[in-house]
Amino acid sequence: MQENDSVLFATHPVQNGKLLGIATLNRPKALNALNLTMCELMLAQFRQWQTDETIAAVVLRAEGEKAFCAGGDVAEVVKRVKAGGEARYDYGDAFFTVEYALDLLIHQFGKPFIALAQGITMGGGMGLVAGASHRIISTGARIAMPEIHIGLFPDVGGGFFLNRLPCRAGWLMALTGQIVNEHDAMLAGLVDAAIPAAQFAPFLNFISQKIGDFRDDENRRIVTNVLRDFEGSVSPDASQAPMWQRMPQIHAIMHRADVTQVRDALLTAAESDAWFSGAAKSLANGSPTTAHVAFEYLQRSLKMSVAEVLEMDLVLAKQFPRHADFLEGVRAVLIDKDKTPRWSPARFEDVSEALLSQHFSAL
Repeated sequence: MQENDSVLFATHPVQNGKLLGIATLNRPKALNALNLTMCELMLAQFRQWQTDETIAAVVLRAEGEKAFCAGGDVAEVVKRVKAGGEARYDYGDAFFTVEYALDLLIHQFGKPFIALAQGITMGGGMGLVAGASHRIISTGARIAMPEIHIGLFPDVGGGFFLNRLPCRAGWLMALTGQIVNEHDAMLAGLVDAAIPAAQFAPFLNFISQKIGDFRDDENRRIVTNVLRDFEGSVSPDASQAPMWQRMPQIHAIMHRADVTQVRDALLTAAESDAWFSGAAKSLANGSPTTAHVAFEYLQRSLKMSVAEVLEMDLVLAKQFPRHADFLEGVRAVLIDKDKTPRWSPARFEDVSEALLSQHFSAL
């Protein structure tokens, strides 16, 4: 496959001579993980579609049954750094710059932007979905911000969209990498709807019969109405939403004074409720530096706009490859896959204010 085939673009006629722009992530063997080329291709095409008067709406979808997008191809970022040389940070700096510009464009698109996400939708994949005007996942989807495992922070605007979940449930996701299902995602407001992946194509056909030569807000309203009335849509079920059922406990845990207290509170909660065990273990075994940075990041971004959050994201994203834990976490999880990262510092209590401040300092 050529690099330019990593995202496929097409148009489909809708009403009144208008078109539906369709972008398809096309690296299914890599779980559609984003690289620099993919982000550049989408940024250029979406900018063109945003101003093209013949395009009534845009759809972003993905090839393969397993995943919409498992995140960013951070292994490539780390490989470039470890290769050394004066240009060792150039790829990572460029990747994060373009990725966040793409995320911001989706948030500010104006026209209906419909994300259809099946299966694994994590990290950078959530960054693509979060800004869409219509965020649609498949039944059986697995949604997470798992950066704690690789020594990175919950980027791609996570400080914006995670902070808008009730009871600081987004903080739980950010600090622990907790995976949520479609019911939790809908009830928490992380997505708008869930339909079986097999119904994605019929849904798009239905959309194509309704939208057309209308104002952007009218086309958005039409898509909303179609989604509400679509027979394939699944209603959220609180009995199948374990995170939603525990919102009072999550609220109490995530309002602790610092991340070390959050860790300890999660470990205590896990003693009486096994559901918290995975989250507690993930935070306790995750990068202490990432945990402290992520906690500070979530606090700083509470009242920020999405543009301000993504601006801060870029500062952090350029700093992380210049520190030890991101390189070590990606090595352990994605490159060598020994799952035994050696964090530095290794203890939560040893993360200094100076190290924390460095991550928030622009280069």
